[in-house]
Amino acid sequence: MSDELEDDWPEDIVLAEEGAVRVFWIKAEDMQGLVDGLALVLGEHMAAGDELHVTYNAMQNGWQEHQPCKGSILKAPQPGWTELEFEYSAFVILRTARP
Repeated sequence: MSDELEDDWPEDIVLAEEGAVRVFWIKAEDMQGLVDGLALVLGEHMAAGDELHVTYNAMQNGWQEHQPCKGSILKAPQPGWTELEFEYSAFVILRTARP
């Protein structure tokens, strides 16, 4: 990691630098976490005039089965359903503007 990064840099953000290019990989358990990581990277590292390239992905990494519930006098029966779980990630590429 770059010397300019603080010791408390989040573990879910990976950085590589080569010349005028900085590449960040951000991962999160939900979309809000991904957006928060993106905001952190851009707030800390993007300068006026930098080129920005972003690509993101949502990959299913599990699921949870919810069993059907029987009804009663007060409650209607509920069908079973499957909840999909995802992991979100993004590559962020910042290229320093050339003078």
